[in-house]
Amino acid sequence: MSNGLKLLSGYGSEEEDAEEKQRLPLPDSLKENFPPPFEDEVIDDPEQHDGRSRRYPHQRGNWNSIVYIPYQRDVPFDLLCDQIIDHCNPTVALKKIQEPHVSLTRTFVLLYHWIDSFVSSVKGSLQTFSRFDLQFDGLKVYCNEDNSRTFLALTVGFGKMEIYKTVQLLDKVLGEYKLHPFYDEASFHMSIVWALGNKKTELESMIPELNKIFDASLNDNLDLTIPITNYICKIGHKIYNLKLL
Repeated sequence: MSNGLKLLSGYGSEEEDAEEKQRLPLPDSLKENFPPPFEDEVIDDPEQHDGRSRRYPHQRGNWNSIVYIPYQRDVPFDLLCDQIIDHCNPTVALKKIQEPHVSLTRTFVLLYHWIDSFVSSVKGSLQTFSRFDLQFDGLKVYCNEDNSRTFLALTVGFGKMEIYKTVQLLDKVLGEYKLHPFYDEASFHMSIVWALGNKKTELESMIPELNKIFDASLNDNLDLTIPITNYICKIGHKIYNLKLL
């Protein structure tokens, strides 16, 4: 290669390097309007999440999703969780659930181009569904499907039939997208604390005493009769509010 061509080649490479360094990231306001190829890569690091790992590996274009009943934590609820954690320590190291909720679907994966039509279908299926009250009636232990985490949860008592009807409606929508329905033998509940690994045996042995703590909390200031006025559909980082009549 002649000296002139070498100089031109070097100039081109340096210019491209400079352009690459000066290239600005896509603003968040514009990311909302483009599909997930513009998302930053998500690297699963359990050490940043108390040892938890993703059940579904992050893939661009796939959005982890769930529909649920939200619950707003308050001081009496947090006090109940603290008492349960103290009682179980050091046999089982429990942590609070930061956003307690009652699941109405499993966690499922939506493709980006399905999102708008899926949300529209969910809203349509629930458009005549009325508000209702929900009550919890005790504590129960659950493990996730791979036994990597154990949960202590409040089981749903009053309001169970309304939740069951909701799940039936949502299952029909999920079926249209070839997604798994809710569990066949669903036990509706709201997890409040959790532990790593399978701690079911240890926690179940403590249930009688833990239910005494729960009953005492009800006799104090804890009110677990909840008016259900909306559901939440969470798709990736996006929240869709599904209001009930």
